[in-house]
Amino acid sequence: MVVPLGSIYRVAVCVVLVVICYAVFECDARLLPQDEVDTLKTIAMKMQNKYWNVTKTSCSDGIGLNVTTLPLGMTSTVTCDCSFVNGTVCHVTRIKLKGLNLTGIFPDEFGNLTYLREIDFTRNYISGSLPTTLTQIPLTILSALGNRISSIPKEIGNISMLKELILEDNLLEDTLEPNIGNLSRLRKLRVSANNFVGTIPESFGNLKNLETLWKHIIRKDT
Repeated sequence: MVVPLGSIYRVAVCVVLVVICYAVFECDARLLPQDEVDTLKTIAMKMQNKYWNVTKTSCSDGIGLNVTTLPLGMTSTVTCDCSFVNGTVCHVTRIKLKGLNLTGIFPDEFGNLTYLREIDFTRNYISGSLPTTLTQIPLTILSALGNRISSIPKEIGNISMLKELILEDNLLEDTLEPNIGNLSRLRKLRVSANNFVGTIPESFGNLKNLETLWKHIIRKDT
């Protein structure tokens, strides 16, 4: 049987188009779920973060979350894990926004990022309380050094995976939150340069894994 050259040409073109479409699909398939995109947009708004422009492809193409042209000392880095559903779905696992002069609040919506393990807001102007919703995520590192955080909720003791808590140089006052002593995995605790009064809670004796406790965490005039 003789196959017309035109038919062979059409088949070849179709094969090429299929390969191209497959390659494009594979490239674009590593997507953030829409609810995670919406959560990140809300977080950016509440923190007055002008550096983010989040889309579903921000993890795979690196655009909209990571900023590489910032001056020295400023960092906007978001790490994603794109190994879900055979490499087609991404989730945010680490957020570092350092020295960006952010002036908003600490959003409750962080509790919706169910794969988030690290938050670092070093050297900004974030104010208000730590959100209680942080208990909903597998957080291991929380750093807000050099901000305007004014309150630690008692629920902080329920962030069971937390290993590092850095709240040095904020606006914290009154007594230290006793429930910090429930953080059995805690290795590093830095809360100096605040306005704490009283004594270190007895519950801190439960921190058997603690390696670093920053000195001078209680005001000397108490």
